[in-house]
Amino acid sequence: MENRTNADWITAFAAYLTRRFPDRATTKHYVSDLQIFIRAQPKPLASVTRADIDTFVDAERARGCAPATVKRRAASLTTFFAFLADELGEPQRLNPVCMRRHAGRQPQLLPRDLSDQEVAAFLAVLATLRDQAMVCLMLYAGLRVGEVASLRSIDLTLPDDSQDLIRLRVLGKGRKERLVYLTPTHAQSLRAFLQTAPPVPPDAPLFRNRFGRPLSVAGIEERVTHYAQQCGVAVTCHRLRHTYGRWMAEGEMPVLALSRLLGHAHIQTTQRYIDGADPQVRRSYEAAMAQQPAPVPPSLPPPDLSAFLPEPGPATVTRPALALPDGSDWLPEAPAAIRQGTLAWLHHQQGCWKPSQRREHSIQRLRELRVFWVWQLAHRPLTSWAELSTRDIAAFQEAELARGLRAKSVKTLLDRVYEVLRYLAERDEVSSLPLRPALALPEPLPRHLTPAEVVVIETRLAEQASANPDAATLLDQALYYLLCHAGLRISEALDLQVQDLDLSARRVRVREGKGRRDRVVYLSEPALSALLRYLPTVPHAAGDLVLSRAGLPLGDAQAWARIRALGQAAGVAGVSPHRLRHTYATQLLNHGMSLEGLRGLMGHASLDTTLIYAHLADSTLEQQYRTAMEQQTARVTDGRVTDGRVTDGRVTDGRVTDGRVTDGRVTELVNSM
Repeated sequence: MENRTNADWITAFAAYLTRRFPDRATTKHYVSDLQIFIRAQPKPLASVTRADIDTFVDAERARGCAPATVKRRAASLTTFFAFLADELGEPQRLNPVCMRRHAGRQPQLLPRDLSDQEVAAFLAVLATLRDQAMVCLMLYAGLRVGEVASLRSIDLTLPDDSQDLIRLRVLGKGRKERLVYLTPTHAQSLRAFLQTAPPVPPDAPLFRNRFGRPLSVAGIEERVTHYAQQCGVAVTCHRLRHTYGRWMAEGEMPVLALSRLLGHAHIQTTQRYIDGADPQVRRSYEAAMAQQPAPVPPSLPPPDLSAFLPEPGPATVTRPALALPDGSDWLPEAPAAIRQGTLAWLHHQQGCWKPSQRREHSIQRLRELRVFWVWQLAHRPLTSWAELSTRDIAAFQEAELARGLRAKSVKTLLDRVYEVLRYLAERDEVSSLPLRPALALPEPLPRHLTPAEVVVIETRLAEQASANPDAATLLDQALYYLLCHAGLRISEALDLQVQDLDLSARRVRVREGKGRRDRVVYLSEPALSALLRYLPTVPHAAGDLVLSRAGLPLGDAQAWARIRALGQAAGVAGVSPHRLRHTYATQLLNHGMSLEGLRGLMGHASLDTTLIYAHLADSTLEQQYRTAMEQQTARVTDGRVTDGRVTDGRVTDGRVTDGRVTDGRVTELVNSM
């Protein structure tokens, strides 16, 4: 059995998967992943090592495979090598795939829904009743494309009263049945199709092609792609389903009910729709922004929302693909083992970073590691990472603090060192990690702008736009409001694409922010006005970057310089993109936004991080205390408690006066008989 060829193993694996998943596409995908691996690593599968998996995964990331694709290939290989061990009769055989190591961190993506404008444009080009009915089922009932393809007439329950809901029985993913509904208004195209379509057997697929054969999934996807090209909107079948989910979430449907309608196996999957369209967070944001002091702007014509529509065609303003540093010139005086370990870690990490940030992150990480190793080699020369000790780490930390480096900067340098050490430990090149010495970090308050400073800056912006509404001034306005009224990080603002703006709904989708997490933020009225005035001055195809200057993407240094200049012109010192984000968080918190809601808008994984950014003003704290005490007083003045005393004969000044307790002591009852 050990002499089987790779082709034999593929055949056996395919048969195993078919038995295990008879009605799913798992066999096709897993076998394809295994074949891709064999082409990249043409050696007997029984002799594959963890180092071979490392090489394969890093190569897949380097050639641009999406994180989800890499994760699925790792899962395919995990399943195969577990199958191989079972076939060989070696249950203790080490699986060379480690999902924690090889799957990598996955982006936390929100559903890719369509804006209401995009939906209207797409529906306007649908040509046939059949196609309208199929789209209706995905858009207004949330069906997957495979569920539409397999839908039969016996799955439909059409009420006699045309004003009642239509009920559909759907066999979904994982062969789970569920019931979904269509309102009379949204079912009109389906009813019209059923009245005109040629009759088919009740248990046969409902939708057919021109030859009378059932439409396949690929056939339905082709029709949607055809109409998407006609209207210039990037529509897919799954985006229609995502739009349905968003609408239900915005309608405040409970997450459990929405989960049942969508056919999700896990409630966490449904929660993504709520996170992307939480009406409570939106209301809190709008209420908080309405309380902010606003300048009285000069007279400006109101922007026309209908005047802005993304243009069809390819994007012209995109971030150029810059060559990544390979680290070949990094610290040439270092021993080979130190250089090799560092560069292996770097190449592994590059595939985990957002593409637009890989070059900047690579340069920064190499610079930080250079600082450490230059010091280390000068004080105690080592030949490899494995020789690092706790004493070395502690000596470096003490030396850097002694020369005046901030504790936070020292922590950042050591964070990089330990990232490499952990990576090498997973490759068994480091036996154990040196203990990390304690480091006390300061807890500074956030450096937000005061409300008065915000008014000064925004007044200055409005005056400039009124006096000289050129492209540069409008760019400054758009950049400022994205940072200070939408809370974007500077990297998120610079990566923002036109297709991420849903101006009719005053929403912005942030793609893969810090930690590769998607989120949705909202636009205030001033921010919406600023964007509507700015966008006509620049190319705005769907894939174009929002912030650009003279046809070129705005760079990080340019953005920082423009924000600093804006503060200087307004007479406010120390204005920076991050201070504007601090200001956004602090203002929302002090105007009533809940901490959990603010965490979602900021894109933080932890509430502790949100607290670092937001400063609760003393006046807000005082007001919240007064409000809480007033509510407490109002609740207890119904005869039970007044000023901390029960007044119905039970307690007065903390003592029971009915003969049972006085001054905390038990006394004899008057009537003890």
